[in-house]
Amino acid sequence: MLIDHLLSKEVPQAISRKVMSHTARILRKGLNSEVFLEVAETAVDKIKKSNMGQGMEDADSILRNDLFASCLEEGDFIRAAEALAGLNVESSARTYQVVEKADHYVKIAECYLMNDDSMEAEIFVNKAMPLMSEVLMKEIEGNTTRGQQLNLRYKVTHSRVLDSNRKFLDAAWNYYELSQFVNIKADELLELFGKATTCAILGKAGPQRDRILGSLYKDERLGTLEQLEGYSTHAQVLTKMYMQQILRRTELRAFEDSLSPHQKAMTSDKMTIPQRAVIEHNMAAAAHIYENIRFAELGNVLEIDAQNAERIAAKMISESRLNGYIDQIDGVLHLEDDMDTLKNWDDRISDLCLQVNKSWEDIEKTYPQLSPEIR
Repeated sequence: MLIDHLLSKEVPQAISRKVMSHTARILRKGLNSEVFLEVAETAVDKIKKSNMGQGMEDADSILRNDLFASCLEEGDFIRAAEALAGLNVESSARTYQVVEKADHYVKIAECYLMNDDSMEAEIFVNKAMPLMSEVLMKEIEGNTTRGQQLNLRYKVTHSRVLDSNRKFLDAAWNYYELSQFVNIKADELLELFGKATTCAILGKAGPQRDRILGSLYKDERLGTLEQLEGYSTHAQVLTKMYMQQILRRTELRAFEDSLSPHQKAMTSDKMTIPQRAVIEHNMAAAAHIYENIRFAELGNVLEIDAQNAERIAAKMISESRLNGYIDQIDGVLHLEDDMDTLKNWDDRISDLCLQVNKSWEDIEKTYPQLSPEIR
């Protein structure tokens, strides 16, 4: 085989390197997809196993990128990801620009996510993460849009990884930030806003979730969300959660039907993710209604048995997501509704920021000539 001959000691490395690079460039053009995939995968495997690996980096890069493109066309996302992942962009033998490195890692993560492999995707998102600030800095210096587009792809991919790994509150903030980008179509922005509401509803009850619920509730787009397919009841559920109102399971059927499989998976405590989210929400909402309550009655409110009600309350108290204490002798939960001060403080800051933004928009509309000077 030509590749075996080029990688042997019989051919001077300077010659084999050039011939191998030329062969790699024309290989995909001269073969059908099935034959190309077989030949290219054999070639990169032989390059990897040879002692001339660094000298063949150019050919290896061409072959792996063509493999990636061909596998994408075939819809084989894992094969595409593995082809690119075998390319060492940190090698000192060939210099890769920071944008090339970040784009490389994001492409791999995107492919793994297409196959619902969030664990592998997270590895490559984490590799891209430290590069993104430099990518944006170079974009500003070079006055280009490539870095901005790459940053958008990275943020979407990172959000999806967080979502898939059930880090719902982090995902909600990321999606919400993305939903405010100015260079995305309006329907896509609303879709991102919808994803933010989904993750906020599924997040663990507590002060952190209260903050994202407040931001989403005060966003004027919440009222238009029901127009988007799959989000008909999101606004209703989120509003009740923000207002600390008790939710019944019957109110969640349409919401649950809209969820992805990983968002309604069974947890270790034998509840689905939305079931647990609602029970924890109702537990926190109970603190605004009761000063103390027996677990038998609390179980009726949460639609679970008393034992589970006590277990969930204990966990939330230990994680500082619920203020109170348990009297195990009498079987009573004593609740302390002292989170209002922090919540009201956050609400006032949020309201102030919204008013400043609205004032700024009004000034720009009324006095557009002042906009450059104010900036």
